[in-house]
Amino acid sequence: MEYTVVIRKAPDRFYIASCPLIPEAHAQGESYQECLANIKEVVELCLEYRRERGEEIPDEIGVDRVKIAV
Repeated sequence: MEYTVVIRKAPDRFYIASCPLIPEAHAQGESYQECLANIKEVVELCLEYRRERGEEIPDEIGVDRVKIAV
């Protein structure tokens, strides 16, 4: 399975990641790659927890970007 994650750089120079489809999945890291590895582990743990509880495993159906004039 593949999930979209959003990674941004915080003012303190850490990278922060979240997974929009799994609201409880958040991670951080000192580098982009560390943050990406951490969010992958968090998503895996969240999915494992949902499976154990018999909860729905969300399935992403699409990702797109929109341009906004500022």
